[in-house]
Amino acid sequence: MNQGYASIPQSPQGPPPPQGQYIQQPGYVQPAPVGYAQPITVGGYNPNQYQPQGYANQPMPQVAAVHQPPYFGGIQYVYVPDPMTELALSTGVLIRQEAQILEQITGCESPNRYYVFSQSPQGGMKLLFKCKEYSECCMRNCCPASTREINMVIKHIASVANLDENFTSPFVDVKKPFKCTCCCLERPEMLVSFGGSKQPLGRIKQVFTCCDPEFNIYDNTGTLRYIIHGDCCQCGLCCANNFCGKLSEVIFNLYSSEDRTKPIGSIIKKSATTAELVTSADSYQVNFPVNSSAQDKMLLIVSALMIDYQYFEEAATENNNSGNYRY
Repeated sequence: MNQGYASIPQSPQGPPPPQGQYIQQPGYVQPAPVGYAQPITVGGYNPNQYQPQGYANQPMPQVAAVHQPPYFGGIQYVYVPDPMTELALSTGVLIRQEAQILEQITGCESPNRYYVFSQSPQGGMKLLFKCKEYSECCMRNCCPASTREINMVIKHIASVANLDENFTSPFVDVKKPFKCTCCCLERPEMLVSFGGSKQPLGRIKQVFTCCDPEFNIYDNTGTLRYIIHGDCCQCGLCCANNFCGKLSEVIFNLYSSEDRTKPIGSIIKKSATTAELVTSADSYQVNFPVNSSAQDKMLLIVSALMIDYQYFEEAATENNNSGNYRY
């Protein structure tokens, strides 16, 4: 022992530990290294499983983000558990097509998506359905929308979790067969059935007319229920792809099969919003007839989608100011 230095007290437990180890004294908690937080467990996640002991400042695994609900100009809406009951009480629906900005950039036509909102007599909006088109890329980009084959799935949106692209349980199936239309031959039509049972719900067929567009709506027994008629001398129809035409409303009146003198409802293509002016998206207001059934209202919703494909579904590469008119 060197002179002037006190002897080092020995631990009662035995000789000093090897270099690099520490003695855990009773009541003493070893501090973590400066600048690092102690490992914690949050929601079943233990950082020690993914990073070295004592290091908790590295990025933690992120949970997949929930699909956000659509935003359409500040529309406030809620979800409903039973869409057919809601349709039976509804006086009309608003159909908003999702804007596809990527179409304008790439020039490649994308599958269409629509959202259907119920309008109750007391006011307010309720999100009922999300409609998505399934079609081949070559068919979308090489054939006109009025003739191409389309499979559309309509899914009931019961909560925000149903907004994803998983359509394994469709509420309604819509099929539009390929038709090489020539005057009264091979007229376009849409076949509607329930998704689960495949039970036929009805069909919508465009009939041949010289000028004014016209559609017939049949129920599941083949009985003619309604007739949709539009005046061809409307700016929004004559100049469907023109800037002025997109700012104009187009009205299609709805008549019963027994009386074509007085409209009992309507399908209105709304004036374009800012996002719709620079894309091919459109909006439709469907006003239901009084005392119509939920099945009839479902067919009228599909009729609005068919009108969009027949007259207002422009290709992504078309100029909005081209002035082309589609029949």
